[in-house]
Amino acid sequence: MTTQAAAGAPELSVVVPIGTRFDDLDALCNDLRRVLGPLGKRYEVIFVDDANGPNTQRRVRETAGRFSEARALRLSRRMGEAAALAVGSQAARGEILIALDAYQHISLEHLPKLLEPLAQGMDLVCAWRYPRQDKGLSRLASDAFNAAARWLTKADVHDLNCRMRVMRRELVKDIPSYGDLHRFLPIFAGRRGWHWCEVQLPQMPGKHEVGAFNPKSYVGRFLDLLTLAFLTRFVKRPLHFFGLIGSASLAMGLLLSLYLSYEKLVLGEGIGHRPLLLLAILLIVIGIQIASIGLLGELMIFTHARDLQDYVVKETLESPSPL
Repeated sequence: MTTQAAAGAPELSVVVPIGTRFDDLDALCNDLRRVLGPLGKRYEVIFVDDANGPNTQRRVRETAGRFSEARALRLSRRMGEAAALAVGSQAARGEILIALDAYQHISLEHLPKLLEPLAQGMDLVCAWRYPRQDKGLSRLASDAFNAAARWLTKADVHDLNCRMRVMRRELVKDIPSYGDLHRFLPIFAGRRGWHWCEVQLPQMPGKHEVGAFNPKSYVGRFLDLLTLAFLTRFVKRPLHFFGLIGSASLAMGLLLSLYLSYEKLVLGEGIGHRPLLLLAILLIVIGIQIASIGLLGELMIFTHARDLQDYVVKETLESPSPL
C-alpha cells in the first residue's frame, strides 16, 4: 500500500469553477455520490468561487458545510475560468482530475464513460456533446469555431466549448493556461505528446450556450483563434510569422517605388507631390520594422533554447544494475 493510499487521500478530484451561471450545488454533490460511489474510488469536490457576489459565496459555503467531501475556495477578484481551474488543480490531492461545468450541459450519469479511456492509456478525455441541443446562431457559431480550430491546428476536435473533462494531474501541471485558452487544452496536450480523445455524450435538453447574440463573444473567439494559431505554429519561429507580414509590406512598397521610378525616369512626370510616394516609403519602413521584430524573437528563442521544452518524458525504462 502506498503512502498516499494509506493516508486516505482521494483518488479523484472534482474541480468545479463557479461563475455567474450554476445549477443546484447540493444536487451536484448528491449526483456525484450516486455516480462515483459505486466505482469504489475515494474522491473530493473542490468548488472554486470566481469572486462572485455574497449570495453565491453563501451558497457555496453552505454546500461545502453539508458534504464532507466538498471544499470551497474563493478568489480575491474575478480571474476567469482558466485561473479557477488552475487554483482548483493546485489544491487537488487526487491523481485524476475531473473538470465540471457548474451549469451542467451533460448528465453526470455519463461520467464513468469518461473515466474508462484513462484505464486504456489516455491522459485526457473530453466530452463531446452529441447530439447537440443548440439550434440556430448558437449552433452555427459553435460549429464554425470548432471547424476553424481543426483547420488551424489539424487536430481532430469537435467540441472545445464543453467544460466536462477528465485528465491526469501531471498533464495540468505541464500545460499552463490563462484567459480563455483552457478550452484549447486537448490541442496543446496533443502537441506535447499527451494522449487524448473525445467521447460522444448526449447534451441535456434545455441547456444551451450563452452569448449567441453578443458581438463581444464573437470578437473574443476570433482573438482566441488568432492566439491559438500563433501559439501552435509560430511560437518557436516568430520570424516565419512577422517575416511573412513584413515581407508582404516591403514587397508592396518596392513595387510602388518601381512604378513611381518608371513615371519619373521614363515618363518624366513629377512624383514629389504624390501621396503614393509617401505610401511606398511607409510600406517599406513598416515592412522592415515588422521583420525586425521577428528577427529579435528568433534571437531570444535561440538564446533560451536550452530552457524551452515542448515534449514530455512519459516513462523511463532502466535495465537492472549488474551484480
